[in-house]
Formats: sequence, C-alpha cells, structure tokens
Amino acid sequence: MGDNRFTFEFEEISDKVAQSKLQIVDHRNNRQFETQVSIDDRVVLRERGLQVKPYIADLMDLAVSIYVADRWARRKAGYPREIEVRLPIRTERVRHNPGVIDCLRLMLHWFTGDLWTFRFSRRSRTRRVAELQTYFFPTTNTGVVTEVALWSGGLDALAGLCNRIKSEYAERFLLVGTGANPSVWGLQERSFKALCERREAQMNLIRLQIFQRRTGQLPWRSDRRSRARVAAFAILGSAYALLEQQTALAVYENGPGALNLPFRASEVGLDHSRGVHPLSLAWISYLVSIISDTDFTVHNPFIHWTKAEMCSVLDKMNLSAVAGITQSCDRSPRSKIPQCGTCSSCILRRQALLASGIPDTSNYLVHKGTDQQRKKYLAESHLPYMMFQVRNLRQIFDSESARDDLMYKYPTLLGDIPMRLSTNSGYVGSDFALGLVQVLRRYGQEWSLTEVQKGFESEYADIVN
Repeated sequence: MGDNRFTFEFEEISDKVAQSKLQIVDHRNNRQFETQVSIDDRVVLRERGLQVKPYIADLMDLAVSIYVADRWARRKAGYPREIEVRLPIRTERVRHNPGVIDCLRLMLHWFTGDLWTFRFSRRSRTRRVAELQTYFFPTTNTGVVTEVALWSGGLDALAGLCNRIKSEYAERFLLVGTGANPSVWGLQERSFKALCERREAQMNLIRLQIFQRRTGQLPWRSDRRSRARVAAFAILGSAYALLEQQTALAVYENGPGALNLPFRASEVGLDHSRGVHPLSLAWISYLVSIISDTDFTVHNPFIHWTKAEMCSVLDKMNLSAVAGITQSCDRSPRSKIPQCGTCSSCILRRQALLASGIPDTSNYLVHKGTDQQRKKYLAESHLPYMMFQVRNLRQIFDSESARDDLMYKYPTLLGDIPMRLSTNSGYVGSDFALGLVQVLRRYGQEWSLTEVQKGFESEYADIVN
C-alpha cells in the first residue's frame, strides 16, 4: 500500500494567515509540495479574555493537522490511505504519551478507514498571541449554568439550540464554530444573528478559523468528503470548552442522522460519515480526557430524537423563518442556490420540515435550478436509496424480534454500542441501544405521513407510495 502513502510535516502552527509552512510528500509519485496553514485562536483572547494553556493549544494543533491531512491526502479507489503526521507539540503529556498516539490511530481509523501514524517533535518556545497574553478581568462562568456546543449553522444546530433554550437547560450557551470554508463561515454568522434577533437568551458565538492556502504546486484538489472533518471540529470545540472551564461539549444532531446507517448492502458513490455516531463521540471524549487529564464528554443530547421531532420546537417558538437560513447540503458549495435538494442531507431536511409542519422556504436546485441542473441532480438523487432503507426498517419493525434483527443487520454501527460505548456517556449501554431502536422506528413511521408523501410525490412517485 506504499503507493497510497502521504507524509504531512507541519511547522509550528501560528495564528497568522499563511505563515506556517506545511510540506506534503506524495510517496506514490515521490514528489514534495509546500503549502501554508494556520489557526486564528486570538478571538478567545479578544472576545472572552481567555489565555490558551499549552495543552489546549496542542489540542488545537492536533485538530488542524487532522483536518488538513484528511483533506489533502488523495484517495485511491479500493485502498486505504497511509497518512503520517509530523507535528511540533508543546507539552510532554501529549508528546510522550503513547496512549495519545494509540487513541489517535484507532480513532481516525474508525472515522476514515485509513492508517494513521503521528510523530511528535518538541515545539520551540514560540507561542501564539493567545498563549502569551491575558486580561486582568477575564470572562467567567462561575455560578452560571453553561453549555458549550458546536455551531455549524445547519438545521440540527438551530433546532437543537432552540430545544435547549426552551427547556431552560442552561443559563448561557457558548457556541463554537470552525472550519476553513468562507461560505460556511458566513452561514454560521447569519444563522446565529437571525436567532439572536428573535430570542432573548444569553448566547455567544466564538469561531476558531482554520486557514489553508492551496499553492500552485499542489496538482490535485482537496478531498470534499473529508471524513475526519467532524472529529477535528469536535476537538477544537472541546479545546474551547476547556478554556471556558467546562468538562463537556454538546453536538446537536438527530438520531438517524448521527447513526447514518447504510442504505443498502452494496452502494456506489454514497459516503456514510461516522462524524457524530455515538462511538465517534466516545472516541473524541477519550482523547480529550487523556490530554486534559480530566473526565471530558462530547455528547449528543438528541441522539434519541428524529430530525422532525427536533424541528417541531421552531414553530412553538415562532422561529420557523430562521430554518430557511440554515443549510444542509452535502454536495459542493454553490453561491446562488446552495442546496441541491437531492443528497441524503437535503432529503432528510425536507422530510423533517414536512413531518413537523414547518414551512420549507429553502431554495433547492432540484426545484429552482435550470432545466439542466434539475435533470442532473434528480438523476443523482439519494431518495430511492433512502426509501429502500425505510422499507427495510419497516419490515424489521413488523417482526417480533425487531431489536435483534436490527442489531444483526447493522452490527458495526448498532450492535457494538452496548459493549463499546464509553461509560462517561451517561447512558446504560442496553437502555441507550433500545432508545436507538425506538428512534429508528419513529423515523420510519414519519415517512408514512401524508404530508411527507405529498412533499415527494412528484419525485419517484412509485417509490414513495
């Protein structure tokens, strides 16, 4: 497999745009390329008055290295990638802890299916601005019930936050956005501002931006799928939570979306990410706990909810209009009509809004694009595959041994949960798994609703009915 091997050698990652060199070695062609990466963590100092501790800065650097390496290591069909990351590290608890390297290797193999190795060197005394300075009066959360959560700007993030606000789960919500895509960056800000205009709640949005520059040397485009992207973002979110003296990070995602079960046994061109699967969050919790030397939890409060159940709160809070600002598309970003309407994420979004009775004001290419665009995306629609999965779920739930049949059909993504789920998840394994079975049952029932069938009846009517 040496012909699918890549080495990413990072300089000390700085907070200045395009200041840190990254050397990429493509062993397949025995060629070397150079690009630049950085992360802007100065925002936590400017807006929150927080000084970044060395081990937290190391967490941030690990997240950046994972995100960048996963995007720029080319895939060869049918073969796993061998990815070696060489990264300067500040603290001995990371640099000389074999448990950290083992956890990274196993965790990223679970996320990506690839073979990862990490080699840490000692970082010099050069530190980023947020590590050097502090305020005399930093922002504090003492005595305030606080929840730190990832903020993607998507529909689940909006609905999840609204449910938490309505339930008065916390007094203050600290949202952390991240990424390197300018369009997603703007989406996070727009959806947050729209929510702030309509709700009186203590909310702050902090965004840790990753900068990467593709130079003329690189002869290939980055991998759009980026299976480790959510892992990198969750690690960054966890680092920010630790800065705020919190020991948990919330990720708002519906249960069927988090499980992301395969549609059928043999699939072509459909990538089922494990980004927010319960076992994925358990892996990240374990990694952050090792590095921070504390019991840290990354959890999904809505793992036992369908997307429609999450969205129903928007109507109750008079926030249905904000849903149209969010985006859910998996395909390449577009400026004029950002959502295709036919990928699995778009279809689940459409189904959830129909089932919850929320007006869908989103623009989809399958409806409002040119004739050529509509034909193209309709031909690539994931709806037939999703309906095939729904029919299978219904058949399983019609049997007397539904739970056992479901675990048998999806042993890796469902059957292992009671045994492998981290004990710090707050759930007893068997009860947690039972909740997953029940949410999948309700999800299958939602597709039988008249509103949902009418919403899709013009597309593949023979499949929907």
